[in-house]
Amino acid sequence: MIITNFDFELIEKKARKKASEMIKNGLYSRFGLSAGERFSKAFLGCLGELAFAHWLEQMSVKYEIDTKRFDNRNSDEFDFLINGKKIDVKVALKSTSNPPNDNWTYGYPQEQKPQNKDFVVIGWIDKIRQEVGFYGWLSGHQISKSPIVLKNSFKGYSYKTPNHEFRWGLMNKNFENLLFNLE
Repeated sequence: MIITNFDFELIEKKARKKASEMIKNGLYSRFGLSAGERFSKAFLGCLGELAFAHWLEQMSVKYEIDTKRFDNRNSDEFDFLINGKKIDVKVALKSTSNPPNDNWTYGYPQEQKPQNKDFVVIGWIDKIRQEVGFYGWLSGHQISKSPIVLKNSFKGYSYKTPNHEFRWGLMNKNFENLLFNLE
């Protein structure tokens, strides 16, 4: 597990700017959300991506990001490209004071085609503690083999679209091993 160490307010400001630009560039809303809801969702994603970029920079890992516009596509192809490998970063807003644990479940949207990603990194944003953490990672292939469900099996809420769901305990928590797999 990694908890990033950075100026949270500065990263929030950068994430707001990036999310606004994404929406201006035609970011697709697969949920039919209002502009404000789309911004909030994009903002959280950007915050997670910026935190992960910060960690990669601390580890001296060179990367590319997908900067193409959304004019003719629904989402980005990857969040990070490292040595030809595509990484997708997913974060959720933490809604409990409890630390993340192996029993939590995560739903990866089926329509985002996890099999097209080499690795997916899963984390959380704790706005109260002003931290972004990454719990673990797994391959897109592993996620694509996970059951497709419409309801989160841990908390019971409904997903907006069909999701491949897996327990946090299935993730590899050794981030040095992730870096090794990216070489």
